[in-house]
Amino acid sequence: MKRLISLILMMTALAVPAAAQMNYELPSAHITYTHLGESAMPALIDVLGDGTVQQAEEPQADTWPKTFTVTVAGDTTLGSTDDLRKRDDCFEAVYAAQGAGWFFSGLTELFASDDLTLINFEGTLTEATQKKEKLYNFKGPAEYTDILTLGSVEAVNIANNHIVDYGDQGKEDTIANLEAVGLVVSGGGMLGIFEKNGVKVGMTGYCFPYQNEKKDISKDVAALREAGCQIVIATFHWGSEYQSEFTREQRLIGRAAITAGADIVVGHHPHVVQGIEQYDDTYILYSLGNLVFGGNVDPSDRDAYAARLTFTVYEDRCDPPELTVVPLRLAQNDKGATDYRPILAQDDEAVRIYNRILKLSYNMKEFVNGEWR
Repeated sequence: MKRLISLILMMTALAVPAAAQMNYELPSAHITYTHLGESAMPALIDVLGDGTVQQAEEPQADTWPKTFTVTVAGDTTLGSTDDLRKRDDCFEAVYAAQGAGWFFSGLTELFASDDLTLINFEGTLTEATQKKEKLYNFKGPAEYTDILTLGSVEAVNIANNHIVDYGDQGKEDTIANLEAVGLVVSGGGMLGIFEKNGVKVGMTGYCFPYQNEKKDISKDVAALREAGCQIVIATFHWGSEYQSEFTREQRLIGRAAITAGADIVVGHHPHVVQGIEQYDDTYILYSLGNLVFGGNVDPSDRDAYAARLTFTVYEDRCDPPELTVVPLRLAQNDKGATDYRPILAQDDEAVRIYNRILKLSYNMKEFVNGEWR
């Protein structure tokens, strides 16, 4: 349904542009705004049998509260490194063989059934060749944005340690390419707003290093609230790679973000699942693990999860979300290497991953998992 609405909006000249720069005169360098919903649709025209053209009825006034669902998921790298591209099992080879629709095809039911899907986009989409001196530099071509749009992804966080793999030019190209297909971009000083059916979701994000284990996002939250956002999502790139335990710094920053007004905190970077903390009636999701990750042809840890967040939304606020943990697995090809396609974990495997997450969690003893189907 989300994909259908997007296509209708793009095909009509009267529709609101998919990604427009909005001047809210707020303390933010950049706000990306996307509006989907009944109020963004042009009035329908009925052509009657006698040739009469009739304007359709105006949409009904909003009724509140509303239910709004957000799915957040993990580290996504579309493309690989110069060295990995020499391999037959690299991301680019799978893209050439399977096409853009392959990578999120295992999560179609999950991502297409929500109102908004937000992932961490960890890499670049650029033709730049001048790269930073570091161990891994990830990039792909602009056409890889089709992977996200076909996968029913609407928003991306870019606050991470790979957005500048190819310098400022690579970052600028990546943002431009993502926004060109209607994706809401947030992170690293950019605030994103997604609107559907009268509900506005504001997004902000930051990446390490953090000074003195602190990051104050209160100005971001205030700007997003002033713009009318009933829901605010804060994303952080933090923690230690391949470590299952979250750190003191993660906890301090996550709790502070909720105190500053974020409705949910989402974490990335460790590339493995970490626990969840229930704090002040909402949650800190310390690490969701990998999603579509082209930077590793054979990850040693294939567990991951997505979080479905169900909000009850009023005209000027929302209630704390109902959380549903959705265990995922990174699938393998017939040779045992990754095929870069996350899938819904099934049966005993889903139970194992869910229990692994809860074992690493804090203040979650009374937690009852929700339902997303």
